[in-house]
Amino acid sequence: MKLSSNQRKHLEGLAHHLEPIVRIGKQGLASKIILSVVEAFNTNELIKIKLLDSAPVDAEEAAIEICKKSGALLVRIIGRVIVLYRPFSEKPPKIELPKSR
Repeated sequence: MKLSSNQRKHLEGLAHHLEPIVRIGKQGLASKIILSVVEAFNTNELIKIKLLDSAPVDAEEAAIEICKKSGALLVRIIGRVIVLYRPFSEKPPKIELPKSR
């Protein structure tokens, strides 16, 4: 699945008020960070991840790696903040995306 620009804009608006759920620090993308992201997607469809100044990876590298390992879709990277979306697979989705044109 790929997000259209309209869907991406909708998700960006929803993510605006969210606080980062996962923080990536000096340990980088350790397996426990990926596990934290996957666990966050069990209760949330839309999450923010913050890269601290001590993180050994940049936001783009981290976003690509996390998306691969968690099955999430990248919504946007804003500075050191990553916004990801993954619809619920086992329960009805909370977020209804606008239809792509």
